Amino acid sequence: MYVTSLFAIGLHLLFDIFLDVKYGLYGYFDPQFVNWEMLGVTFGIYPAVNIIFLNFFPFHQKFLRKAFYTIMCSGMAVLYELIAVHTDLFYYNGWNIIYSAFLYPFLFLSLMWNYYFIKKLKE
Repeated sequence: MYVTSLFAIGLHLLFDIFLDVKYGLYGYFDPQFVNWEMLGVTFGIYPAVNIIFLNFFPFHQKFLRKAFYTIMCSGMAVLYELIAVHTDLFYYNGWNIIYSAFLYPFLFLSLMWNYYFIKKLKE
């Protein structure tokens, strides 16, 4: 879980470097300033979501159950993002919630694949 949480943080920072800093498509809190609050989001929310996702992932279930779980988690992430936008935690500047809705399943699957990869390396 620890290694996969670090992977989630790294993936988040990589996406933010390009989509937020380079292209300015979205951001956290105030678009004018670099802020320390964003570190709370990076080191608080992303590892927590990763741990919750992996702890309840139906590893020994059929594909349909895994797909349903991933889609449900993606839907929860979209809902969280909508709340974050409406509470000014997050802002869009050319980004759209539809992009996030299509991206979240792949992000969650990358967490699962990383978990499997680390598990194989451990064996």
